[in-house]
Amino acid sequence: MEWATLNRPTYAACVVAVALAGCTLGPDYRRPNAPTSAYPQPSQHPGAVSLVYGGEVAADWYTLFHSDSLNTLVQEALRANPDLEGARHNLLAAQYELQAVSGTALPQVTVGARAVRARVNGSVLYEPPEMLQVTANQFNVGPSLAYDLDVFGRIRRSIEAQSAQTDQVGHEALNVYITLVNQVVLAAFNQAAADEQIQVTRSLVGDLQEQFDLTQTLENAGKIAHSDSLQAKAQLEDARANLPGLEKQRDVYHNALLRLLGKTPDNGALPGFALRDFSLPRQLPLSLPSQLVRQRPDVLEAEDTLHQASAEVGVAEAARFPSFDISAQYAQQSNKTGDLFTKAAQMWSVGLNVTQPLFAGGTLQAREKEARQRFLQAQAQYRGTVLDSFVDVANAMQALQHDTDGYNARTTALAAARENRDLARVQFQRGRVSELVVLTAEQQYQNGLLTQVQADVQRFADAANLFHALGGGWWNSQQNPSAPHGRE
Repeated sequence: MEWATLNRPTYAACVVAVALAGCTLGPDYRRPNAPTSAYPQPSQHPGAVSLVYGGEVAADWYTLFHSDSLNTLVQEALRANPDLEGARHNLLAAQYELQAVSGTALPQVTVGARAVRARVNGSVLYEPPEMLQVTANQFNVGPSLAYDLDVFGRIRRSIEAQSAQTDQVGHEALNVYITLVNQVVLAAFNQAAADEQIQVTRSLVGDLQEQFDLTQTLENAGKIAHSDSLQAKAQLEDARANLPGLEKQRDVYHNALLRLLGKTPDNGALPGFALRDFSLPRQLPLSLPSQLVRQRPDVLEAEDTLHQASAEVGVAEAARFPSFDISAQYAQQSNKTGDLFTKAAQMWSVGLNVTQPLFAGGTLQAREKEARQRFLQAQAQYRGTVLDSFVDVANAMQALQHDTDGYNARTTALAAARENRDLARVQFQRGRVSELVVLTAEQQYQNGLLTQVQADVQRFADAANLFHALGGGWWNSQQNPSAPHGRE
């Protein structure tokens, strides 16, 4: 119930209905409407990956690349990754916190016992001290009850806020889950590409070494200038200088994979795989925008934050209104233990307590205004997160389409380089060209292979990024991926 609509009759009605039903202050949360459109419709290019608009995202989407080694890596990471394990325990802790907060809505019953020895005088009976002087023991045992009637919904809104926070922690864990799968897949692709680039570069270095040796022979024979030998030497060393960088990249991806698997760099071997072990799916799903905002964990996190902020407004409003609670106590009290648990020693009390804040230096009003601004902030952040999600999907979708154009061009260039190399070999055998021409054609072909590897891995990576941008398909999993082991 909004503060602006809470007039005096309504206030009086809430007070009268203390024992029956309470008012719940603050706005009632309503889930934001799902958008009808957000990113451009996919356009199909000849030879491009087919995007199925409105298609369903599989929970095990990584299996679509048809690599047993990749499937094994992902499953091992899901079992042993410490970040995912920590996120799952964080969710379990949040669930227990929600149970603890929810318990405050119920009557709180405690039992206590006390044994004291004290001296009292006549002032206890408003008499001169010397009129009565007694030193004695006192024993007290019994239960007590306290129950907040929550007339204006402070506790209910607090529970609602805690529930939204628990949901947020759960969606954070889901985000860790889908990000982990994506990181393993990308690291595997990149390591395979680095290994293949190293092999191609080593072959290129060998060809350039032969070319340099040939230029030296021709120079010694006086058939070419010294500058030709220097040019061949520069090309050889330039290609050789690329090897350490590629080997560094391979080691980085290798160590990153071990980290994702929960292993140290010196403790664990990885299965060998190459880019040719993967196959690009011919069809990829493209979720509807209205589905995307209900599936991406980061959007759901932002929505949970919005829900929590909405509930906190109610908590801040209720803090300015009276609180009503019932207290009751039953006890056995005596100055002798032998008299305990007798009718004469029993005592009890029950009552209704009302507390109304009168002056708090403007603190409560400021807290309410702060909560409203936090709610508006959460609304803006939610809209921004939705926009980010649409941009991610659009970027991944368009990247796949542009990859096709680049891949086709590189494939054509590689085919031309291969044909030129083969033609140079034939002409050399017929004595029409020198061996230097053959080696130059071979170098062009090897360079084409390097660029082709980059084009291959880019297509694989962009396909994986599309699955990640769509939310990773966690909602199609048979079990909750964020749940701690052994507990749903």
